[in-house]
Amino acid sequence: MDEKLVKDLSFEAHRKMDVLLLPSNPGRDWKTLADKMGYPMETILYFESKKDKGPVMELIKDYEDRGKTISELISFLSEMERFDLIQDLQPFIGMLKLTYVFSKYRCNFWLVSRVSAFSFCERYDGFICYAGPDKSFADEILHYLEKAPYYMKVCIDYRDFLPGADLFETAAKAIEERCNKVLLILSENFHRCEAADFQAKIALSLSPGAKKMILIPILYRPCQIPSTLRFITYLDYTTEHARKYFWNKLLASLGYKSNSTSKGD
Repeated sequence: MDEKLVKDLSFEAHRKMDVLLLPSNPGRDWKTLADKMGYPMETILYFESKKDKGPVMELIKDYEDRGKTISELISFLSEMERFDLIQDLQPFIGMLKLTYVFSKYRCNFWLVSRVSAFSFCERYDGFICYAGPDKSFADEILHYLEKAPYYMKVCIDYRDFLPGADLFETAAKAIEERCNKVLLILSENFHRCEAADFQAKIALSLSPGAKKMILIPILYRPCQIPSTLRFITYLDYTTEHARKYFWNKLLASLGYKSNSTSKGD
């Protein structure tokens, strides 16, 4: 697949950038983006003087005329930590089947490899996304869902990813192509785990406009819910009362039909 260009984006996508980048916000607005794109200050001031289309539209128009790629644009937005705008642009670029590879310093786009990186299963009911310190709870969910009478197929990294494969790319492939749902275990540990944060953003990027939500947040320990997840109803595991309903609701969220399940089954 040829690399897609900024000019391939629709007018609506351009308007979305105009709305979100125009307000003055040092380090995160259109001027910062222009600087990262390599424009000198005199050109930035010229864009600012344009009153007909506005500075953002002038900037993007000039940038696309230079034949620049969408992936380069997204990398600049990532450096600015404008993940809100990246997410809003996903419906416009989702057909390109690009996936996020986030790091502390940049955001690269990779086409997901077609080479198998999984141990045995072609399709999973769910993928468990967790931070390392919460592995025991991830294992509890894994064993519960895979036991009788449910016999669900669950993907978890340490068992289902083959050695030698890129961890980020394999997780992206699992979430995009092989898993119906993504179970995201939330605790204070999540905020310190780059891999878990990456996997959550992948799942969000595959749900443009929340029309097909595949992400199921699970509040395992009390913590601040990330702003990108606050619009999604989560499963609560933090109190004894909540745990009475947790397993049945989890099974229902994954599509299990029986209404007679309980933790003691």
